[in-house]
Amino acid sequence: MKKAKAIPVLLLLISIIFISIDLTLAQQSYLAYNSTAKTGLFTDGFDDNSNQWITDNLWVRGMVASGYYTITCKNHEGSTGLSSKAVPLTSGTDYEIEAAIKVNSGTGALVFGMTEKYDHFRVEISDRNTLEVIRDSPSKGRKPEKMFKGSGIFQIKPDFFNKLTVRYTGGIFYIFANEVLVSQFSNIKPEGNGVGFNVGLNSEIMVDFLNVSYLNNTASPTLTSRDAAKPGNTIPDMPAVVSGAGPAVTWISPSGQNTTLESFTARVRAAVKSATGLKSVLFYINGVSKGEGEILPSAESDQTFVVEKTINFGPGQNNVYIVATNNDGAVKSEIRYFTNPSAVVPVVSWSNPENENTIVNKENLPISACIKSPTELKAVKLLVNGNIQSEDNVFQVSSMGDCNYNWQSSLVLKEGDNNIYIIATNIAGSTTSERRLIKLQPSLGERRLALVFGNSQYRNSASLRNPANDANLMEGTLRDLNFDVIKHLNASKEEMMSAIREFNEKLPYYNVALFYYAGHGNQVEGKNYLIPIDANLEKEADCKFEAVAVDFIVEEFEKYQENTNIVILDACRNNPYKAWARGGEQGFKAMSFTSGTIIAFATSEGATAADGKGANGLFTEELVKQMAVSQSILNVFMNTRVQVRKLSNNQQIPTEWNKLNGDFFFRK
Repeated sequence: MKKAKAIPVLLLLISIIFISIDLTLAQQSYLAYNSTAKTGLFTDGFDDNSNQWITDNLWVRGMVASGYYTITCKNHEGSTGLSSKAVPLTSGTDYEIEAAIKVNSGTGALVFGMTEKYDHFRVEISDRNTLEVIRDSPSKGRKPEKMFKGSGIFQIKPDFFNKLTVRYTGGIFYIFANEVLVSQFSNIKPEGNGVGFNVGLNSEIMVDFLNVSYLNNTASPTLTSRDAAKPGNTIPDMPAVVSGAGPAVTWISPSGQNTTLESFTARVRAAVKSATGLKSVLFYINGVSKGEGEILPSAESDQTFVVEKTINFGPGQNNVYIVATNNDGAVKSEIRYFTNPSAVVPVVSWSNPENENTIVNKENLPISACIKSPTELKAVKLLVNGNIQSEDNVFQVSSMGDCNYNWQSSLVLKEGDNNIYIIATNIAGSTTSERRLIKLQPSLGERRLALVFGNSQYRNSASLRNPANDANLMEGTLRDLNFDVIKHLNASKEEMMSAIREFNEKLPYYNVALFYYAGHGNQVEGKNYLIPIDANLEKEADCKFEAVAVDFIVEEFEKYQENTNIVILDACRNNPYKAWARGGEQGFKAMSFTSGTIIAFATSEGATAADGKGANGLFTEELVKQMAVSQSILNVFMNTRVQVRKLSNNQQIPTEWNKLNGDFFFRK
């Protein structure tokens, strides 16, 4: 009798053991819980920053835009960066935390169980295809403890949004990466409710979404796959769904299976018919949930809804499907495939400063760069000594050369060395520029820069004998006086504007600047113009488009009023509609100009300058002689005026307008 009674008991024990094994295997499968077995507690698709994630503090710089949260570590005091939210998880309740993270550079992690003292656990991935589970207890003075380390089999990709899942059920934590079981832990004991992200030193990450859900105990493991995830598995195309009388999903747009796009954004629509209450409609891209879309009533019937969502795609092919859930179960739609243009990370080339090492004496410095990015530029960050000084998210497309974007900004320097980097981001990822080392040295001595033009060979008017020779003579004199010289002979309008742009970009690095022009010039309607060799001036109005206004150069000096700014114009200042030689009826008009500038003309207002009988013009020939003498700049121009007036029999009288803030010597 005892044996007979023992058999049912033994069978019962065996049944219990197998049920326990069955449940354990079910928990180890990512598909153990479908969407109907989860109750949302906290979710963020990062369409905006309504959850107030950190955007700037001592440790991180963050940006929420276009459905992503980008976090960059500032490396403050050699510390990694944290950004988290308190999520009220009830003790003893089963739950799941899930996020999709792309590592642009370095390392990034999903953080959970964080306390107010920043103790936490994290699942950390890197751009080297590694994954680690870490216990970090800074308040206890302990080094981070690696509870697990692995690589490869979890398919961690640096250019991919990797889905990380922390699932707590039955007193055990299960860690999944891209729906593949990493490991399980019974020794993880969270002490806080903080959930968020960690970004490592010299690192940047992007987060696609964060979901925190309670797990319903009624979920039946018999409805899930019991196949253990194996190394080398691809990421599943769809979540687990319950078959049965669930909703019916019909695509509206796109109607076809394959769609080719020219951009990385599309609006998708579908009709959902549900006989019972519609609970949720989730959109998935490449197996990763992008959250719910808009659910709108349909005129067809009270059981039909139209669902819509604007989706941001990655480069290449993307698959999209919808999971609709009602009281009867969940149903997955057909898959739609979107093929986008291939994308590459931006290429950043410095425009200003050009040189790797530069010394300046002013703390405010304009900088610029050419950024090549065939796809839309998302962000440009300016790093100074490891800290983000500025960030731009709105850009103007450039039509200059092969630059898609001509980025410009203003830099604030500290005294001493400043290490400068630009980080440009598009949909394919981020690129860091070459370094620029800029040393701020307020006590820096004189640094001299000159732009010299000599226009003689005009295409549509009379040529001039002396300007090219004058420019060569001035260049040699200036170089002997320690000027860095930019010289152009017989320059077209495009060449003049390009040279002036180069000159302007260099101005912040100098405290003495000189502009010299020899060639045709005129004044129209009280405005003074310099004439490029390709100018076609058939009427006065053409000057605005064909010539270069003197104001264009002088106004740039307004930014540097503390400098010594010198403008020298040895130009034909008559109206070319009446004469095309250095000699004519009208001259330049007096003009307004800024403090710190002196403007010298080859002759007085309303008069003309002679082209010269020898190799050089009279004014320039006498001017360079006086520049070589150790005397103040006022004496240079005064003595030049005396000599030119004497040699021209009072026909040419040079003049200058002076607003210098101090004295200056070409030769000391």
